[in-house]
Amino acid sequence: MSGTPEASSGAGSRCARCGLRFECGLEAGAERCWCAALPPLKPVPGKGCLCPDCLRAALAAAQRASGAASP
Repeated sequence: MSGTPEASSGAGSRCARCGLRFECGLEAGAERCWCAALPPLKPVPGKGCLCPDCLRAALAAAQRASGAASP
């Protein structure tokens, strides 16, 4: 998913990073959210969920950071 944040106030979550609306599986009534298929990312207190694109980017950045911290 990519694009600009939607102006409508329809159902769904809003990405804490880019503002894009996306569907949280749990909020939509699914047994699991799509994000459960991805590695966990340490939550940031006071921030909500990320859209698929931002979550993948944050995971990639965390992986690069942990690789850079290795001797």
